[in-house]
Amino acid sequence: MISGVENIWNVFQRSKYGLRSVRFASSRRRVTVKPADSRKTFLIDSYKDLMDKNPVVLFAHHNNLIKQENAHFRALVKDLGGRMTVIRNDLFQVYLRNAHLPDPCAPVRRKLQNRAHPLSRLFQGPTAAISFPETNPAQVGKLLKQLEKSSDKLFIVGAKVESEAMDLAKLNQFKLLPTKPELQSQLLGLLHILSGAGLVRTLEAGSQALFLTLSSHHDHMSEGKETTE
Repeated sequence: MISGVENIWNVFQRSKYGLRSVRFASSRRRVTVKPADSRKTFLIDSYKDLMDKNPVVLFAHHNNLIKQENAHFRALVKDLGGRMTVIRNDLFQVYLRNAHLPDPCAPVRRKLQNRAHPLSRLFQGPTAAISFPETNPAQVGKLLKQLEKSSDKLFIVGAKVESEAMDLAKLNQFKLLPTKPELQSQLLGLLHILSGAGLVRTLEAGSQALFLTLSSHHDHMSEGKETTE
């Protein structure tokens, strides 16, 4: 008879080895340049996740940030609703070259890589990615204004907004735009006005056509009655 302790141990052993086998099976199914459980593969996966899940990602260069300065900038970004992540340039460029592929970590022929990605030129020094989970130009504007006071300790060099790569000039134009909900509201209002005017014209045209048809029918009936008499 198996005691309760032994039973728990057997369940633990089965679950432990079961998890290991699933992990190894998953690793065998996924073919990557570096081992699937290596740090390099993990970082490239995390960069893909960052870019896929955040419509706005700003890229900033930083100059020898001490611990207090690093904490200050991270807190500043967090207060604005974003997150700051220091990245490895070489691995992020690997991700960019393969970002259009199903798995950026998989082996791929050179001619299938995108070596002219518009963001690749940004990674020429110590770089951080500042990500926002929503497309909010006001957040970007506030961040740029705050970073103007940083004495070039941290400065923006480019960005990814939705599916578009932006330089600093375009980013300064973007920060002046309304938010996406505001733009959607304005568009709905415009469509409502246009559709309302068109609907009135349609209804008027329909009633006029109906009136003319009934009048013609009435005149025709009257003429026929007079002829019969």
